[in-house]
Amino acid sequence: MAAQRISHVTVLFAAIAVCAACLLGWSITYTYGQLRTIAEFVLPAQLALWWPLTVYGPWFVAALSILRATVQHQPAPRSWGVLLVTSALAVALCVSHSSHSALAFVTLGIPPITALVCFWELVGQLSSKHRARKGAHAQQRSKG
Repeated sequence: MAAQRISHVTVLFAAIAVCAACLLGWSITYTYGQLRTIAEFVLPAQLALWWPLTVYGPWFVAALSILRATVQHQPAPRSWGVLLVTSALAVALCVSHSSHSALAFVTLGIPPITALVCFWELVGQLSSKHRARKGAHAQQRSKG
């Protein structure tokens, strides 16, 4: 019975993590296209193609640092700071070249925020899974 419950919890964690990762990928892809389009106004096409990496390069490095810290059960405040700053920069850049209507702000500003929220949820799933395992081991020790 307990093994079946753990199995259901594991499937639920995996489903949430997959959904968060898919939405994260979509959000970054959409925003990457927006940032590339903005860069094409001032940069040659070949350079504009790579310019969004100046925003999402640090974003990905910080994200990897956070995942490592989560797995090693360590805090990562500096990496979260980088992630927040680069996400805010992506929102500001995407919204700055919009038609300045409320709908444009929402349409162009939400994908970078969605990426941040999905990543946060993904990290939360890793943390929750660790807490669930730690709790299960403690229960087994107390019974044994």
